[in-house]
Amino acid sequence: MKSVTQDVSRSRRNFLRGNITAKANVIRPPWAVTDNLFRELCTRCDDCIKVCPEKILLRAEDGYPQIEFSHAGCSFCAECLEACNTHALKGLRSDTDQAWQHSMHINDSCLSVKGVVCRACGDHCEVRAIRFTLLTRGRSLPEIESVSCTGCGQCIPVCPADAITIHENLEVA
Repeated sequence: MKSVTQDVSRSRRNFLRGNITAKANVIRPPWAVTDNLFRELCTRCDDCIKVCPEKILLRAEDGYPQIEFSHAGCSFCAECLEACNTHALKGLRSDTDQAWQHSMHINDSCLSVKGVVCRACGDHCEVRAIRFTLLTRGRSLPEIESVSCTGCGQCIPVCPADAITIHENLEVA
């Protein structure tokens, strides 16, 4: 299965770092159909954005809704799914496994890998998909169990090192 890494935009952090033109690849709402079909069906009505209790759905530069994990993760409440009348989002409310095919990846900037005690991502992972393997010199290696990871993004806003990125599987219809 092919995947492509998509870094989550942190516009405020990009601004403070002097990178005001940084753009992230867009992550569509849960239960979104393929991107081309999504663009055909979505009317940009913002109904999904209005009902999102976590306020993680925002209007992207192209006017379509996107996920922004800078302050929260997705609870898969399906409010966006129920609000979408155009079938740009389709699925079953109870089918969180099929909400999307995204997974998280922890890169080398992780504080734990560098010997700093940090378990923020693991502490915020409700499904306990993040495990830490002890290494020498007080370091620990975080690992994400892909079978357990729902791609909810709860780990992203709590990471002080911006070490977590999201992967989107491209073969999902």
